[in-house]
Amino acid sequence: MIEERIERRERKKTMTLNEYIAENGDKTIEIQDDGTIRVLEDKGPWKPEKGDYYYTVDLLATSWDADRTDYCRLELGNVFQTREEAERMVHRLKARKKFLDAGGHEGMDGLVFGDRYHVYPQRGDKILMSAKERNVTAFDIWFKTEADCNRAIDSLTKDEVAALCWTGDEE
Repeated sequence: MIEERIERRERKKTMTLNEYIAENGDKTIEIQDDGTIRVLEDKGPWKPEKGDYYYTVDLLATSWDADRTDYCRLELGNVFQTREEAERMVHRLKARKKFLDAGGHEGMDGLVFGDRYHVYPQRGDKILMSAKERNVTAFDIWFKTEADCNRAIDSLTKDEVAALCWTGDEE
């Protein structure tokens, strides 16, 4: 077993990129400064093991039984490892509703993409601002005017702003 690992490690040191891809499939890779290749992990959503507890957006803690209900929640993105993660999603969903209530729109609706204002998170500063953005932004909800966009931002609570600016790193 150990010999096989050593042999594989030695073989990988001298592989061409095509050989590496043929052996490892289409996993996402990153070429390091020293020329080595690092396979990036496909994290995907967290999935509990049987008997583990998880949280939902109604802040219910429940046991993973691997039944239909559990898999439906997982498919909908309603399975969270911690209560804090579930609360963050609640804040994001409340922010989305406030965006729509403040005059936000979804979809194309006939406007040229550059004529739209989006809520744009400045994650490092943990603030939200309005901007004419071509990138997909928070929930891909857009506003016709900058004033409408700023009104939507101003309607958010501190927790809702923090949830939209969260980068996935621990705070």
